Amino acid sequence: MGLTLTFDVSERAHKTPRLTDSYAYRMDFNDRVRIAATTEWGVLTGLATLTQLGANGGIDVARVRDEPRFPWRGLMVDTVRHFISLATLRRTLDAMWFYKLNVLHLHLTDDQGFRLRSEAYPELASADSYSLQELSGLVSYAADRGVRVVPELDMPGHTTSWLAAHPEWAVAGSASVDGPSTRFGVHRVCLDPDNPAVMEAVTAILGELATVFPDEYVHFGGDEVAGLAADAQHRFHQAVVERLAVLGKRAIGWDECLSATLPTGTVVQAWRGAGARDAALAAGCDCVVSSPYYLDLFYPADVHYAADPGGDLVAAEKALVQHPRLRHVRDGLAWMARFAAFPDVPAGEEGRILGGEACLWSELVTDELVDTRLWSRMPAVAERLWRDVDPSRDLDGFYERLAATRSVLDRLGIVREDRASVDGNPGVQPLIEMLEPVKWYRRLLGTGEYERRINGLGGSADERPYDVLTPLDGIVDHLPPESLASRRAEVDLARGAPMDAWTKGWRSQRLALAGDRVLQAELGAASEALAALADVVDGKSATDPATLAGPFGEYLLPVAYAVRRQ
Repeated sequence: MGLTLTFDVSERAHKTPRLTDSYAYRMDFNDRVRIAATTEWGVLTGLATLTQLGANGGIDVARVRDEPRFPWRGLMVDTVRHFISLATLRRTLDAMWFYKLNVLHLHLTDDQGFRLRSEAYPELASADSYSLQELSGLVSYAADRGVRVVPELDMPGHTTSWLAAHPEWAVAGSASVDGPSTRFGVHRVCLDPDNPAVMEAVTAILGELATVFPDEYVHFGGDEVAGLAADAQHRFHQAVVERLAVLGKRAIGWDECLSATLPTGTVVQAWRGAGARDAALAAGCDCVVSSPYYLDLFYPADVHYAADPGGDLVAAEKALVQHPRLRHVRDGLAWMARFAAFPDVPAGEEGRILGGEACLWSELVTDELVDTRLWSRMPAVAERLWRDVDPSRDLDGFYERLAATRSVLDRLGIVREDRASVDGNPGVQPLIEMLEPVKWYRRLLGTGEYERRINGLGGSADERPYDVLTPLDGIVDHLPPESLASRRAEVDLARGAPMDAWTKGWRSQRLALAGDRVLQAELGAASEALAALADVVDGKSATDPATLAGPFGEYLLPVAYAVRRQ
């Protein structure tokens, strides 16, 4: 752009960012661009804004004054169910800087693997894991982009990988373990909090984390503990929090850690809905809100954009159940709203909402799929955490900004734009671009006996269609979670634009698919439905469009709901 940049930083920052550091900045444009901030993190944030403003080669503002709404603007990446390479994590950090996110939460251990190469207990490490030196390098890379890195050891549940190396660490009644698990869901395994060897190992590994990760916070997990009495579970949590305090760290745990014995300095990460957030705050604990921001559930961006960490999450949860794209999992959503219970904890001084954190669990995610899953919706969360918005009035503007920023990331070579396709059969593209994967946990639970499986979510031993070894190389895996082509068609329908170009493609794809037996078996039902939808749009059929939305196996045709509304 030929701009001359000058920077003005008024305080010397630490080597890595902290929760309390300022990300505010001022940016003035005249014959040069001047970015002024209290810290270098604010300057980095200003540079992100400058990159966005200059995307099209021109800047039409004279001054910017900007600061974040919340200090915790995070993303959790599960590196366990499928290993996520350092190269992908670095690319993710590049995009996090661009969207003004400042916390990368690394989920490092779970039933399926132990991704930390501990020097004290090297036998715990999975074949694919990060050395302490590699993680230290990642921390530095993140700091150069104004991002904190918070590590997580998930315990005392979700510890099959620990017990594969040390079965003697299991609490009585744990399921037998013959290696890290290949299946998903809750496992009836747990570390024994009364075993001195367990606490010795926990203390040593936490000490290693404290050395590698300079951030004030360390996450100890604490979720979905099966096979351990509640009092023992909470005693374990308290002991871990105390050990972290000795190391100069503050503890953060998933909301199951909340109890009368949990030290109030602990941060609670609320993933089980509005009730978790409100229980944590009432107990005097600071809170990071995650429940509306689960990116692995394939929700469209508007779902995440509608949820405010500090707002009426109950209303957002009720709206979720009524969302047309989620109609096929409405019973599951209603069940999930009922299953969480929270203990009676003595009320204290009201806790604070530190911000929010989106979660990308990796049962259906690999290195190759991270970008598609993240950056199709993560910008919605980033925007809600940075500024106060009215989603009922600004949703169209958000989608315009999403398209513009994704184009910038593509031109910068950071994240390529999403475009699922079928090699060798371009005629099927009008179908592919209208498809979305089914939502919520439906892919993981299976589409056959879905209703029966709902009540077994998590602890069910039923055979499921996916495990660690299942290839994720199908069309459904490469589809963006939200079909933006469907949204464009919806806009055209709403403004009464001619639909001939759409309906022509919706019919022609059926012929292109007919000669491919493999694709026909997978996509045939969706193909027929899309062609039938063209007839509805053109007034040639009175079929109820809602019956053409699916699901068709693992696929949806969400544009059918838009047609129905017209």
